[in-house]
Amino acid sequence: MIHKILKTWRENKLRLQIKKQFEHYLSPDMVKKLQKNPSLLKLGGERKEMTFLFSDIRGFTPISEKFKRNPERLTRYVNRFLTAMTDIILKNGGTIDKYMGDCIMAFWNAPLDCPDHKRLAVKSAIEMERKLKIMNRNKEFMPPINIGIGINTGECLVGNMGSKQRFDYSVIGDAVNLASRLEGVSKNYDTTIIISEATANGTDYIPYSRNKGFRFYKVDDVLVKGKTEKVTIYSIKNTHTT
Repeated sequence: MIHKILKTWRENKLRLQIKKQFEHYLSPDMVKKLQKNPSLLKLGGERKEMTFLFSDIRGFTPISEKFKRNPERLTRYVNRFLTAMTDIILKNGGTIDKYMGDCIMAFWNAPLDCPDHKRLAVKSAIEMERKLKIMNRNKEFMPPINIGIGINTGECLVGNMGSKQRFDYSVIGDAVNLASRLEGVSKNYDTTIIISEATANGTDYIPYSRNKGFRFYKVDDVLVKGKTEKVTIYSIKNTHTT
């Protein structure tokens, strides 16, 4: 009897720990899946192929200056943007890694496996761009918001990162850095979304078809900061998201 009580107590404690750790990163449905089956969760560092998305408001410094006498209004402005974009990422099975001011960092394929992580990341980017156009058209943001999005796929280490005093579930690796760099270079081109070749390859790559799938086109070969060789970057012509 005591053994059964202790087992139930440990299981309830584990479910509460999972909820506390992941409720701010994942959709409620994904948190429930982890609570129901904790064996799906591998903590402590794991190598995985994942897809990473970085999104940032373009020209945020001059926007901030417009609100310098009303920081509370700036906070509401940014929070409205972050909430709308986060809803899309979570709906598409993404994990929110962190917010860095007006920047969102998200990833797919951890802590739960997501075989179509490339497609869902690109789908999220398209939906984010569409949602923002609607919000701007409805004058929900004054001044209007324009964003840049960078997406890359590659192997990284995912797990609890930090110090003994404080840690977060996060990712580390060169593939993560490249996604961030691609978001940065997006402002140099007439497009919102910049996608690496690693993500474009194998993501319903249909360059000349109007059938279901994404229609990528090559944008450029660029040398990004921290790289010694140029990387090929793509964007999207066809925004079909099924």
